[in-house]
Amino acid sequence: MINNFYFKIVLILIMLKILSVAIFLVLSQQLYSQDRGGTVKVDLKEIAENKVYSLDEVDHVAHFPNGEAALEKYLSTNSRYPQMANKYKTKGKVYLWFVIEKDGRITDAVVTRGINIKCDEEALRLLRSSGKWIPATIKSRKVRSKGNLSIGFGLN
Repeated sequence: MINNFYFKIVLILIMLKILSVAIFLVLSQQLYSQDRGGTVKVDLKEIAENKVYSLDEVDHVAHFPNGEAALEKYLSTNSRYPQMANKYKTKGKVYLWFVIEKDGRITDAVVTRGINIKCDEEALRLLRSSGKWIPATIKSRKVRSKGNLSIGFGLN
């Protein structure tokens, strides 16, 4: 008798669940259907203007003013070895990915492989304060491009 009662309750609960899912599906179909009269406008020129090109897609890659030697000098003279890293004798490289804008600004900088939070923050600070870079070009037109950089800490 008790088993029959529990069986009926479970059966009712299952039917209620199925009914609520069916109602949800019917209502959501009406709520999220698209209007067939509208058109979606895509501005291909704007998309092309905002594209971030990779190194193999550009004619001339973006670079630090006055080349690699100037970048190395900038990093060595402006780097502040974090106290925590110095205390624990942390060594290694922080790898960064970023975007060089058409005007040479660095944006969207992220650490792709770091050492610790202090070294990662210092590497980001160095990159962001490095000033304007020479942007990449395609057919003499300045374009946004990807950049990557590794900054060593505690390495001689």
